[in-house]
Amino acid sequence: MTGHLSLLLKNHCRAYAHLLRGSMTSATSPIILKWDPKSLEIRTLTVERLLEPLVTQVTTLVNTSNKGPSGKKKGRSKKAHVLAASVEQATQNFLEKGEQIAKESQDLKEELVAAVEDVRKQGETMRIASSEFADDPCSSVKRGTMVRAARALLSAVTRLLILADMADVMRLLSHLKIVEEALEAVKNATNEQDLANRFKEFGKEMVKLNYVAARRQQELKDPHCRDEMAAARGALKKNATMLYTASQAFLRHPDVAATRANRDYVFKQVQEAIAGISNAAQATSPTDEAKGHTGIGELAAALNEFDKQLWLRWLTPVIPELWEAELGGSPEVMSSNMEKPRLY
Repeated sequence: MTGHLSLLLKNHCRAYAHLLRGSMTSATSPIILKWDPKSLEIRTLTVERLLEPLVTQVTTLVNTSNKGPSGKKKGRSKKAHVLAASVEQATQNFLEKGEQIAKESQDLKEELVAAVEDVRKQGETMRIASSEFADDPCSSVKRGTMVRAARALLSAVTRLLILADMADVMRLLSHLKIVEEALEAVKNATNEQDLANRFKEFGKEMVKLNYVAARRQQELKDPHCRDEMAAARGALKKNATMLYTASQAFLRHPDVAATRANRDYVFKQVQEAIAGISNAAQATSPTDEAKGHTGIGELAAALNEFDKQLWLRWLTPVIPELWEAELGGSPEVMSSNMEKPRLY
């Protein structure tokens, strides 16, 4: 888990280093994400992989001695204390990496700092609740308190990871902006030698963009978004190849309407492909924007349902078998249709 989080941190740092380099050649408006920082919607497999160990640890802890009162003597649970310590250590790892990300951040600094502090706060609440539960694992009240603390901790950690993932998206968007500027430079070339020089720079930026976009494509959870990213990358490669010859023909015959129309058409296709990559990277599309995003995300909805079921248990007689089944299925708070995590 630490290795994956370190990778997310490295990607974030590279994103802002590239943004700083890009700012030297651009005076355009800042990059704006089509993404609500308050949303708990998990959009990439990386975030799922990072969350899974913590969810498993929390679930195992909640399931400790969940059979309720029995004829055995009540007392402390050594297993529960060990599990509580593992959750505390995992939370500390998230905090350390989160603090590093927030320190290096520019555009998302305020949100990241707030997210780190929320993880710290919820982690401390979880530490106290799990410790008290470990001392008295047969107490349904202490179990309920710990479950609510676990819910809040998972939400806080998820938000921190999603913000770090946003920073990774910003790296891709920064590449897109640089490619757009290089594309505009090609369009404004005044002669064939100027075109050759500008197209060479455009090609270099295209190589960088393709690498970052391909990696993002592999990480997207939504198959539709992955397909859109693949299609946009394919369209960009195809039309970028035709861009040079179309521009060259126009420079040789600027008075011929057909050459101008052909060049403008190819430029438009490249621009649309760039927009397609941007939308797919952020898991958005023109139709999504028209409909609006009214949901709070899969994880938030599942956690709310989990919390509601907990209160229902307090208002009705507890049936141990059903209680165990409910807590045993709690890894599904990540997503009811979570794919099997895979290495990349």
